[in-house]
Amino acid sequence: MRFSAVVVLAAIAAAGLVATSARAGGGAGGPSFGYGPYVREARAFLFCHAFDKRPARYRTCLSDQALALVLKTHNPARELPRIDRYAHSVGGFLDANCHLLMHPVGRRYARDVHLTLDRLRDYLPRTNDPGCSAGFAHGMIMELGPQIVRMGPQGAAAACRRASTRYQRYSCVHGLGHAYMRLFSETVEPAIAACSALGPADAADCAQGAFHDYWIAAAGLDQTHRPQAMLNPRKLCGEQKEQFVRACWYRAFLERPPKRVPTTGRELLALCRGLDGLQHEGCVTGASLIVSPDPFDQMHTCSELRGEDGAACVRGVRVPSVALSPLRVQVRLVKTCAGVDHAAQRDCYSWLGKALNVIRNGGFTGPGCSELVFEKTRAACTAGARSYDGALETFS
Repeated sequence: MRFSAVVVLAAIAAAGLVATSARAGGGAGGPSFGYGPYVREARAFLFCHAFDKRPARYRTCLSDQALALVLKTHNPARELPRIDRYAHSVGGFLDANCHLLMHPVGRRYARDVHLTLDRLRDYLPRTNDPGCSAGFAHGMIMELGPQIVRMGPQGAAAACRRASTRYQRYSCVHGLGHAYMRLFSETVEPAIAACSALGPADAADCAQGAFHDYWIAAAGLDQTHRPQAMLNPRKLCGEQKEQFVRACWYRAFLERPPKRVPTTGRELLALCRGLDGLQHEGCVTGASLIVSPDPFDQMHTCSELRGEDGAACVRGVRVPSVALSPLRVQVRLVKTCAGVDHAAQRDCYSWLGKALNVIRNGGFTGPGCSELVFEKTRAACTAGARSYDGALETFS
């Protein structure tokens, strides 16, 4: 199916018509047979397979085609969720890298439509998907950096509070961190100071966005300038205030993975050898994040750890990966806490209850936590879920 689509597009390219057809969508704009349920998305992105042997050109093509789609539809709030669903349906490079690919798309789109913070809510993708949609949202907010500074911390925080869902509010605050880090040329101190000015409810989540951008820059990705300062997370995170330690470590391995990605509890702990206290816990959480993109696989690895290590590992589980899954799948995830070390179970139920309530916008507390059999586990899940408006610190 995919091969025939590429052949068709190659023939169109030879006639000099690729740019027009790739952006035209389905129906009257071009052929639709064989493209599946997401015709305009498939036609746009399949064109880029002509460059899949040239990674840099391939990435640029995917971003260019995404921008063309969003501009044509005039509705990123609805088009980005479609792009997410298409990416999930085909998997591969697009699905695995869509969040970062959409950063420049969001920035370019914000410039093209002269976006303002007052209008941001209308443009935020209407989904809790952490992939393409969240990346696009973060890109838009990066572009709004100068406006964010002019509005001041209270104005920026207020703009994010206008988001429609708890997940979108978190994503907006995370995006502020990206924007601050870019504004200060990947310099940590002023960016974190700007996040701190947002207040205790938002500071840590903003800082996680700032450190995320720092690690992206350290890897030389997303049109950033590589920072000249500390590239070793042990040193950088070791210098942070307690409030920001977990945020610093959370994505330290994601953009710059170690030579050997951990797949077992022992390998995970090996990455954090020599650290103690909160630094060790933050490192374990960051290492957990890269174990697998599948949260159930991550939980299996976390079950190999004991006590505080097990609890720290659970904080790295990619809960947003099940954001679009049925409630029964989300309940099955929280039930896997029964398999972790007994000393970590309460923290496990509490954290997963909180994270799942975020992605369900407050709708997990009753229908989700009530599915747990034992009163103590229900209570831990419910207590965590009810705290979902607070700072998250470690969340994708």
